[in-house]
Amino acid sequence: MRIIKGTVDSKIVKLSRPDAIKYIQNRQTLGIIGGEFAITYDEDDMPITTLLGSCVAVMLYDSHSRLKGMNHFLLPTSCAQGESCRFGLYAMETMLNEMYKLGCRKENITAKICGGANILHDLSDNIGERNVIFARSFCRSEGIRITAENVLGTNGRVVMLDNGFKTISKTVANRSMEERLAQSDRALAKMVDKTETAPVDNGITLF
Repeated sequence: MRIIKGTVDSKIVKLSRPDAIKYIQNRQTLGIIGGEFAITYDEDDMPITTLLGSCVAVMLYDSHSRLKGMNHFLLPTSCAQGESCRFGLYAMETMLNEMYKLGCRKENITAKICGGANILHDLSDNIGERNVIFARSFCRSEGIRITAENVLGTNGRVVMLDNGFKTISKTVANRSMEERLAQSDRALAKMVDKTETAPVDNGITLF
C-alpha cells in the first residue's frame, strides 16, 4: 500500500498503512482532518474520508494512473507568515505537486468539490461560500475540469472518495456532530479575523 499524506504542520509523509482509520458503510477508510490531504492508488483499495462543515474538500483523479487525492482546507488563503494545508492555495498546490511527482499529468486530472456549508447562519462572512469560490477559481486557472460538485447548503457532510473517482456524500443528521461542526466553525470565524484580509431526503448523494 502506498499513501502520501500532507499533515497539518506542512510535512509530507509516506505511509504503508492508514494512520487514521474511519469506518464508512462498513469499509475501512483513510480519514483526514482539516489541514491535511491524502493521495492513494485505486489498486490499494483505500478510500479517503473526511467531515466537512464550512470547510471544503477538493478531490482530484488521474484517470490514466488511477491515482486519487483529497484535501480538506479551512480558508482560501492566509496573509500570515508561513504556509499550511489549512489554507486552500497551499493545500491545492502541494497536493497537485505530489501527484505530479508520481507521474500524473494535468490533462488527465479531473476534480470534484464538496463542502462549504453555512453552518453558522449569524455570520455575515460566509466562509463556506468563499471556500467554494476559491476551489472553482483555482481549478479553472489550472485548466482542471470540474466534473461534479456537492456544495453550500446548511448541513455538514461526511464525504468518501472511492476507487474510480466514485464519491459519496452524506449530510450530517447527528446533533452532537452538528454541534462539533458549529464549534469548529466558530473557531474558524475567529481565525478569519486574525489571518484574513480580505432537512433533506436520506442525506446520501453520489456525485
